[in-house]
Amino acid sequence: MRRFFIEPAAIQGDQAVLGGGDAHHLLHVLRLKSGEEIELFSGDGLVHRARIEGGGHDRVRLHLLSTSERPPGDLAIHLAQAMLKGKKMDLVVQKCTELGVAAIHPYLSTHTKTAPAETGKIERWRRIILESCKQCNQPWPPTCQPTRSFDQILAQAGAYDLRLICWEQAEAPPLRRVVEGLAKPASTLVMIGPEGGFSPEEITQARQADFLPVSLGRQTLRAETAAIAAIALLQYIFDDTL
Repeated sequence: MRRFFIEPAAIQGDQAVLGGGDAHHLLHVLRLKSGEEIELFSGDGLVHRARIEGGGHDRVRLHLLSTSERPPGDLAIHLAQAMLKGKKMDLVVQKCTELGVAAIHPYLSTHTKTAPAETGKIERWRRIILESCKQCNQPWPPTCQPTRSFDQILAQAGAYDLRLICWEQAEAPPLRRVVEGLAKPASTLVMIGPEGGFSPEEITQARQADFLPVSLGRQTLRAETAAIAAIALLQYIFDDTL
């Protein structure tokens, strides 16, 4: 069944209106007709089965047939990702959404080689998030925060039960060894550096903020690969459904 995102405000009782690009895609690309059924998710854990009632001019009228609620998982992993060049950030956003990350926090660090994300770029990431949620049946899209500084990320880190910083230096212990004996955290913040890695001063600052340096293995990973690997490892270790 085809899946679409709909804003909660577009739902009134058992009626809903799908607009914008999704309506255009439904009408003119997929060429779905009145009477056919689709699935809607509204970003709040609710999933609706709906029947197409009619449409035109990129608006589709829908009748909701049933609604189910999928509670969020009990493992909230937040990714603090240093800004990356080109479309590398797009890949991180897409794949980490598929892996079930709760939020993405882009930030600038000492070795960051790109400018802060402007509004248009953040909006593109949010579109990528919604497209990924459609593909992987994820009714809870992660939030994508505005770009902050390294210091701002550290200042807010106290809100998390577990704080990890992925470091490519040999002295960092393996992530699995660090976290396997820990009680399952309600919230985790994992920091990934930029293409040039973290500076020694940043590692010192992170340690002072109670971050645990961890390694992702013997190989030195690209920054975008490190983000995907870290989220996947944490899900594997802590997610009871795997």
